[in-house]
Amino acid sequence: MNRALTLLMIACLSLSTVAFGVAADETKDIPANAEATGDHASLVAALAHAGLVETLQGDGPFTVFAPTDAAFAEAGIDLSTFDNDEANATLVDILTYHVLAGAVDAASVTDGLVATMLNGDDATFTVSNGTVLINDATVTIADVNASNGVIHVIDKVLTPPADEPSPQGPPGVICYNVVTHTIVVGADEATCGAYTYLEDYEMNGQNVTGCYNSVTHALADVTQAICEGYMWTPAVNLAMTAAATTIHTSLVAALTTADLVATVSGNDSYTIFAPSDDAFAAAGIDLASFDTPEEIAVLADILLHHVVASTVASSDLANGTSTVAAANGDNLTIIVGESGVTVNGANVTIADVPASNGVIHVIDQVLFPPVDEPEEVDPFAGVDCAATVGVDANYAFTPTVVNIEVGETVCWSWTDASMPHNVKEVDGFKSTTYVDGGVTSGAASSTVAFSHTFTENTTFYYACEPHIGLDMFGEVVVGDGGAQPAAEPADEGEDTPGFMVISTVIAVIGALALMGRQSREDL
Repeated sequence: MNRALTLLMIACLSLSTVAFGVAADETKDIPANAEATGDHASLVAALAHAGLVETLQGDGPFTVFAPTDAAFAEAGIDLSTFDNDEANATLVDILTYHVLAGAVDAASVTDGLVATMLNGDDATFTVSNGTVLINDATVTIADVNASNGVIHVIDKVLTPPADEPSPQGPPGVICYNVVTHTIVVGADEATCGAYTYLEDYEMNGQNVTGCYNSVTHALADVTQAICEGYMWTPAVNLAMTAAATTIHTSLVAALTTADLVATVSGNDSYTIFAPSDDAFAAAGIDLASFDTPEEIAVLADILLHHVVASTVASSDLANGTSTVAAANGDNLTIIVGESGVTVNGANVTIADVPASNGVIHVIDQVLFPPVDEPEEVDPFAGVDCAATVGVDANYAFTPTVVNIEVGETVCWSWTDASMPHNVKEVDGFKSTTYVDGGVTSGAASSTVAFSHTFTENTTFYYACEPHIGLDMFGEVVVGDGGAQPAAEPADEGEDTPGFMVISTVIAVIGALALMGRQSREDL
């Protein structure tokens, strides 16, 4: 069927009703004859409601099967219920089921004739004993001629046959242009089938040439091949769908760079919150800068932050705030309110673009994953601390004295102390003289993680350099503490008086040393 004629026939229906108790004027077109009718007010109103009237003044010819007001009343059609795009598309489908391309008079109709009506569905004619029926509607007045076609009055509203269930299962189809390989985002089936190329066509007092959509009434300056290239086809995968929207060039390029095209092109179901090209430009993302494995991993993390591992349609979102897990492991906060839907603050500008393996929701910002908290690192990983020394609020090491065995390790550890401290070796108990080249944790700091392994019997004395004046000392006793054995007596026997004196002195000194060490442990 010629698409220009198709539109003109829709126009015919649009201007509506031809009630035929009044003689028709063959010098005037269908709209002019419609003005003279008194029995098709419902049809005229329906055509006006569906936005079909303006196109009725074409050259034609057209054949219109016009239900009477009584037929509309019997059908129970209430125009007030056709109050959204989907409902209006249904009304257009009903009305265009009453139009044929060309002028078909009653004499040309044969019994059993099947004709394809303007909406694409078939109607069957029955001729019996001089009576003509189209489907189950009787032609009550035939051959009302107008300058651009013929009208037949019928006594019922024709109902298009119910669409057969799609072999694809649930709805999930797109309006695809086979010439440009693009899709019309948000278009329904009626809109997709309503493109017609007009050439020097009179509309609203002007001659127009271009691609006209009789549902949206939009006129586009494209070639006839493009205009006639729209098809209502099964959906394709998410990556192909994104590419076909024409506003996701940057997203598709990013998916390619991050090697994620195959991931979103398989059988697994996903929801993609897809930033537009403008959103990518505003985010300042330069794909050329992602040229190392580490940077590509960062890009993949950003992209997967836009993906949910299931199909989430807009109708699945409850009012209020909800949280869903993105494919990169972070959460997305979705808010549904009177002003629309936001995802982590980005506005959903177009919802529910269907794909064969999920759905796309277009957003106006690139979503960035939250900054990962740095992992806590154990400063003593692999170190076996026999004892750990910290600091307290009184400028003291705790514990002050530590006893370990030879070969064991002492760890000094504090985090965010109120003042900086360190460990620095001194040459004796509470000495203020530092050992040149001795053991030290380095410069004083409020956070220290330092360890030292002691390999011989010794007593290690140390101080906190900034607070040595506050008696901030410590001690590590390794093994026997490095005690020296008593000297052998010179040629004196056990029975000499000098021997007894020396033994007594040594015993006293040993006892005092033991008592002193014990008292330091109690400090």
